[in-house]
Amino acid sequence: MLEFTEVTLRDKDRLSAILQNEKHRGCEYTFGNIVIWKGVYETKVAFIKERGAVIRHGSHGAGYLFPVGEYNLRDVITAMMEDAARVGEEFRIFGADMSDFEMLQEEFFGKFRYKQERDYAEYVYLSENLRELKGRKYHQKRNHISRFLQNNPNHEFKIIDRDSIAKVRAMNDEWCALYGCSENDNMSDEQCATQRAFENFFELGFDGGFIESEGRVVAYSMGEPITGDTYCVHIEKAFHEIQGSYAMINREFARRFCEGYTYINREDDVGEEGLRKAKLSYHPEFLTEKLTVTING
Repeated sequence: MLEFTEVTLRDKDRLSAILQNEKHRGCEYTFGNIVIWKGVYETKVAFIKERGAVIRHGSHGAGYLFPVGEYNLRDVITAMMEDAARVGEEFRIFGADMSDFEMLQEEFFGKFRYKQERDYAEYVYLSENLRELKGRKYHQKRNHISRFLQNNPNHEFKIIDRDSIAKVRAMNDEWCALYGCSENDNMSDEQCATQRAFENFFELGFDGGFIESEGRVVAYSMGEPITGDTYCVHIEKAFHEIQGSYAMINREFARRFCEGYTYINREDDVGEEGLRKAKLSYHPEFLTEKLTVTING
């Protein structure tokens, strides 16, 4: 039987070591993402001996990530199905890809089905493209940055540290009040995750940067590596009325923290039309597959 417990900072070394050996480039396979969203998703972990783990989400019914680390697939999937039955929920695996499903088919032929989840597909970009913004397809982004530079000649890009994190957090609170986080379910959930990110920023080992202009924080971003070649940007905020602020923080953060990575994952669009348009405008190299797997019949 799988024994699930709440994910805490005490699990960081053990769970991070398991996650970092995964093939997935999805941001949900980072320890930081699991921790900051655990309040929203009611996340728990069950360790499988020393080098394997199952992550379970409890909100809106039980659901699991595909097992990570070292394990016997038949034994662990069977235990996951038994766990779902024990808590009286339909068995579901979230965030799987086709290779995960093919492994299930090989071991449990015909038992499972899948559904593509476009709203939760994550946008993965070539790091070089976001750092340099070269070519005609990024002409508009360069124009936005030029306008920002014209209007903010004394701006500075700074690293979030213990001396500056309070004012960056204050900017985030101002942003949420201004744009109505409490009036939108997705934004409200993200605000919960963001607050936890600020509370545990240093313990999680996040990278963070912000742009300050005339003494005011106008944009910030934070993230962490997923694999040796892919970096995840978890959170990014800028004031919409300051033209070019999003383009500027996007580029400067990539230049400062992502130079050693081939890819940058900027997460999903949760089906919001405006956010989808913005993410597509940066010309992703590919979108990650996101399948929800359930039992046939």
